[in-house]
Amino acid sequence: MEVQVPCSSKEAIPEANIELFKIEGERYLLPSPEVFLKPHLSLGLDAFFHIGPAFRKEEKGHIHSSEFTILEWYRASADYNDLINDCFEILSWIYETLKEKIPALFQTAKTQKLVSQHYIITIEEAFCRYAGWNPIKIHDENRFEEDLVTKIEPALPQNGAVILKDFPAWASSLSRIKESNPNICERFELYLDGIELANGFSELLDSSEQRLRFIEENQKRIERGLEPIDLPERFLSALDSCPPSAGIALGIDRLLMVMVGADHIKKVILPLREHF
Repeated sequence: MEVQVPCSSKEAIPEANIELFKIEGERYLLPSPEVFLKPHLSLGLDAFFHIGPAFRKEEKGHIHSSEFTILEWYRASADYNDLINDCFEILSWIYETLKEKIPALFQTAKTQKLVSQHYIITIEEAFCRYAGWNPIKIHDENRFEEDLVTKIEPALPQNGAVILKDFPAWASSLSRIKESNPNICERFELYLDGIELANGFSELLDSSEQRLRFIEENQKRIERGLEPIDLPERFLSALDSCPPSAGIALGIDRLLMVMVGADHIKKVILPLREHF
């Protein structure tokens, strides 16, 4: 089921690394529709998605834009392994659709990479192999973020879709801790051509634990010179009524970049958007 939600809200998810736009003094332009979408799980919807605009302030670089298009979906009675299968199926569907309906694009794009190979690599494997240390055993957030960008992403296979999974527990954010290993959370990212396209996880549905994580994120925001964000109480109040579930967000613009071989995200965004 497709769900339409607002792109602004009085409530937002506190995240340490994301700076938000404010409008009308009291509302945020949302970097993800999650604050609206996930509570739908508590209403009995078991499979739904949303496609729409998302916003992040001060995003710079060839794969970043302050406004972008996001596809976000959720599944009840599911975990992150189900979402990984979703990703592979979506890429295959895109490949077959382009091949049949838009042959000109198919001939010039890098679409073969969508289905040629699928790789699933754990964070532990990737960092031990390409960075020489294990973030599952060593808690170093700054080193982790730097090595992920400078060492891991460039070393990932370039001839297919890559799933990087099982992040350190301290990078869990809104994801569930793995029952068999408390040092790991059930979170993954999807990559094509070394570009991160999606971030998904088995959902944390314990409001008390999520509240503590939001408080920690706000403390990190303060340390990084960002304003803390009021806790999203309506979002938190819905968590305990949600069934076991999983959710993911995928960047449409980045996916299009890879498909057409563009070297900058602005090349797949209509120029008029830059003038408004």
